Amino acid sequence: MTVSDKVIASFRFEVLSDLRPDDHSLPAFMVSASRGFLPRTEPVTKLPSDFDILESILARMPIKTASGKPGLLASATLGDAVHQELPDLTHAIDKYQDDLPLMNALYRDYSFLASAYLLEPCHGRFMKGQPYGLGRQVLPKNIALPIVHVAEIAGFKPFMEYAGSYALYNYRLADPSVGPDYSNLRLIRAFEHGLDPQSSEAGFVLVHVNMVKHSGQLVSGSMAALDGCATSDRGAFDAGMANVIDALIQVNRVMNKMWSKSKPGDYTGFRTFIFGITGQSMFPDGVIYEGVSERPMSFRGESGANDSMASIRTYRNHHISIS
Repeated sequence: MTVSDKVIASFRFEVLSDLRPDDHSLPAFMVSASRGFLPRTEPVTKLPSDFDILESILARMPIKTASGKPGLLASATLGDAVHQELPDLTHAIDKYQDDLPLMNALYRDYSFLASAYLLEPCHGRFMKGQPYGLGRQVLPKNIALPIVHVAEIAGFKPFMEYAGSYALYNYRLADPSVGPDYSNLRLIRAFEHGLDPQSSEAGFVLVHVNMVKHSGQLVSGSMAALDGCATSDRGAFDAGMANVIDALIQVNRVMNKMWSKSKPGDYTGFRTFIFGITGQSMFPDGVIYEGVSERPMSFRGESGANDSMASIRTYRNHHISIS
């Protein structure tokens, strides 16, 4: 084996050619030549009946619910609902722990609830024109225990992340036969008005999903180029790289829609809820996960800047650059 062969071999990892959509023993996220960095099957949208109360709270949570009526965050009563209604459902998670796509859906849902619970007071102050102040410093055990448990099973940290919860596992298809075209995408969970597909929160998330739609071509082109290197086939390498370039052109074309799909002036209406813990003034000492650890825990949280395709920096005024 030559040095170049060893270098190429060292970068090989499993890329799915068969998505195995009915195999629930595989994680929701595995890189594939067809779907790239999207989950290998469409995200789970319906939780088992064991989680009906969690579903109920999440449906009532957004500032504007799917019905168009104000939700719990609009009246600053989410915290009350969590304390009064939500049991610790860790035992229910154990019943389904071998179903990894469902674990990913539960991770998504508990991370939405955790972020909304911790940052609800900050949002209320911000909407009154006041500083954010402090968020809730303790995550109650009826959220803390399940999110830590399900995050460990699904392979995430127990706080909202970009791929596993806020964006890439947070969409559904209005018409399953159409596929992930932008007009066919809808959010599953939202903080503000995101259940309205025309809202800026929906646009902010779904533009990212629509960008990643093109990552299958990016992956397959990269693999073809590597195979061309391994076989010293310059034609195959060039064809693979041409696919990579075309995929990135498509990604950039979609990314440039951000300004029209998500209005910069609306960003602060939902920005509060996607802050992390680490380095934020709202959590100067971290957050106590009740029943998990007596020492505060700290996580950086979600960011569209962490997309797997490129280093994307998204600022509050929606100036976006790729490096």
